[in-house]
Parts: sequence; C-alpha cells; structure tokens
Amino acid sequence: MMHSGTSDKRSTDFMLFDSPAEFARECAKPGVRKYATDEIRWAGGSYDDALRYASAGDLKYVSEAERLVEKIDSELDTEGLRPMWQPSVVGNFPLVPAYIAGTPESMLARTDVPDARGGLDLWVELGCSCSVKQSDMRRRGVCVLAAAMALSRVRNVRVVLFTAFKHTNMAIRLQCPFDVSEVCGMITQTSVTRQLTYRYSMYRLGEYSGIPWATWGVHSCNTESYRGPLVKYAGMPEDAELITMQRLGDWGAMTDEELVDTINGMLRRVSGRE
Repeated sequence: MMHSGTSDKRSTDFMLFDSPAEFARECAKPGVRKYATDEIRWAGGSYDDALRYASAGDLKYVSEAERLVEKIDSELDTEGLRPMWQPSVVGNFPLVPAYIAGTPESMLARTDVPDARGGLDLWVELGCSCSVKQSDMRRRGVCVLAAAMALSRVRNVRVVLFTAFKHTNMAIRLQCPFDVSEVCGMITQTSVTRQLTYRYSMYRLGEYSGIPWATWGVHSCNTESYRGPLVKYAGMPEDAELITMQRLGDWGAMTDEELVDTINGMLRRVSGRE
C-alpha cells in the first residue's frame, strides 16, 4: 500500500493496493471493521461475505458473462485479431502426432492472440449511488467482465478498481492477465462495494478528519474529468479504458445490442483502429 503524488496531502493523497487480498486484509482490521453495517439486505451480503470475495474471488456470475460474450460473439468487431491454431483437449481438427503419442491435447483449437503492444488497463469505479438496485449493480459487473474478456482478445488486460468516495481516493490493482475469479468476485458481488468500499471510506474520513483530500470534481457528468487526476495521482496509463460511476446506469441497464456497440468502440480504440 502506497501513497502517490506530491507531498501535498491535501490534494494528492491516493491509496494504492496491489491486490484485492491486500485490500481485504486492510478492511479486516478492527479500526475499519467497526464501521461495518448489518444492512445485509441492502448490501447483498455480510461483511464476512465481502471479505471472502475480495480475498478468494468468486465464480458465481462468470458463466453469465461467458454466455453474454458467446451470444454477441458473432457481432463483435474482431478485425485485426491474430488467429492461431493451438493444441487443445477439445478443438476443430485432430492433431495426429499428439493423438498417436497419447497426449490429452490431441486436437487443434482456434485461439485469438493478443497483439504485441503490451497490456491494457481497464479502470472501473466501484462506487455507486445508495439507491441503485443490486440487480443493476450485478448486471453492470457482468457487462464489465464480458468487456474485459472481449478486450483480452486484443491486449492483455489488467482491471484496476478505484473509488473517490467523499475524497477518500483509492485504487486496487488486479492481476494481469486478468484472473476471471478475481474480477468476478470484486465487481459482481454487491457486498464488496457496500460492505467494504463504503465502510473503508468512512474509516479513512474518520482517520484523516479535517484533511481535505482531492475532490477532482468527480461527481461531474463528464467522464473525462476523471482521466487527468487518475493519470497524475494514481498512475493510470493515459490510454487506459475508463468506466466511471456516472456510467453505472448505462452499464447496469445496457441491452445486449448496446453492449456490442460499446465493446466494439473499445476494441477499435485499443487495437489502434480509431
């Protein structure tokens, strides 16, 4: 866990965690836990549930994201992807030498290989309005997970989660290439946001009472108002894809057709075709 930016804590303090497990360990401390809520119906799970999802990940909604990607796969703009035939247990054509040798990967399967331009950061804000329904939060998480899966065909994707609740700024770096269980546990389980993220922000406000952290105008409807401060204070790459809290309504209520258009726009940007 680090501070980034200049020494002027009043405007640049940003907490950085290198993994969800590190964030969970911080939230498990008694000083943070005392802010936990018993409003399980509102949060979608208990504080201990949220700690478990952040520490160990979750696969509950992965199949939903996979079905969504499969459903819209024929419509995705995959121009520029480099197909490669690789050994696999299940595939399109037999790999005769491997079959004769008795190896399990005796078929050839088509795989899309990421290009050589390196990794891509997908920055996703965990924050949302208290009035947002859990079903919309989950749908948004599934859509974001599906987008990460699609983008991973073009670039190696790292998901970075961030919040800016009442000036308590923080970011959580996930693995790259991304771990599906890790991403799913953090962005589809509503208790992570409503039990951990909210309560950690309250703890930080109490610990640093009187210190005006960076505001950035984060409640502006302009998504790009985030980009400059995130690059300057949190180390976000300038070419990162950004999904902010203000997009929650769009992503949470997004139809499959709208999701196709959104992901296609991302694919064009990250593959250098826009």
